[in-house]
Amino acid sequence: MDYLPFAFNILLLLFWIRLWSAPDKEFYFNPFLSGTVRLTDSVLAFLRPVLNLPEQAAALLLILFTVAFKTLLMARLNVAWTLSFGTDFSYAPSVTDSPWRPLLLFSAFHFTSFLLKFWSVYLLVKIITPPQRINRATEALDFFARPFSRLPLLAQPVVLVALHVAMAFAVSRTGILSTVNPLSQETKTVDTSPFLSGPLFAQLLKTGWLAALSMADGLALLIRSLFILIIGNLGAALIQAQSAVIICSEGVELLMGRFARSRAMATVGIDFTPLIFFFVVDMVYRGVCLGIANLINSPLFQ
Repeated sequence: MDYLPFAFNILLLLFWIRLWSAPDKEFYFNPFLSGTVRLTDSVLAFLRPVLNLPEQAAALLLILFTVAFKTLLMARLNVAWTLSFGTDFSYAPSVTDSPWRPLLLFSAFHFTSFLLKFWSVYLLVKIITPPQRINRATEALDFFARPFSRLPLLAQPVVLVALHVAMAFAVSRTGILSTVNPLSQETKTVDTSPFLSGPLFAQLLKTGWLAALSMADGLALLIRSLFILIIGNLGAALIQAQSAVIICSEGVELLMGRFARSRAMATVGIDFTPLIFFFVVDMVYRGVCLGIANLINSPLFQ
């Protein structure tokens, strides 16, 4: 049921954006933005007479309510909360006298992790995209990455690393660690966490590597998004939904940056560039996860 938390995270992202935008002072002629803005506008307009709050305060309240509702729904469906770092490490809520407290905490962690991964994708796309390429897809990405996208470009990596380190530190000290077998996908609870044992220097160093895994998971989000857009493009082409084809094509071009073929070249023959890019990024992601996992498990830092 991985799709359900992912759908909730997308919904939370839409409400999160409303904390950093002022639709009454901005005009959106971009079709990537107008639909999502109308959606959040309709929700806030429906709740405004009840809440009687400014839009930002109402959006914050909606975020808190959605996190609580997501936690309750996942608990009623008996879905186990897990938060993965790379392909080898996974955290679950700790067992306490109050079962709802760790569940709510991990529900918030889950969205925070998704948001940081999204910002990692944003920074990577910015790096690999030619500066002169400004279109409606890049404008939409800047909008959805607020307030991170408003930072100076040189400050973004520093802020992103600091946030991932804080996330790794908080999760590693509040959750129960399990390791994932990459072949069988079986999880095994770890009695002694490498992030909480050994010298303080080793703990901090391994927590930093865990943060590096969290940043690398941005590649996994990029891969998933690219896969969805490729499948969506094929499906839209089969049913001849031209608008959806254009949106999916621009989304693929956005994620691939300078590695995307030009529109003129892409119209000649079948374009396998997105699939090649997909498999290359997937191999890079798995290689990075394996290398960092080996560093964490290295006996030199026990």
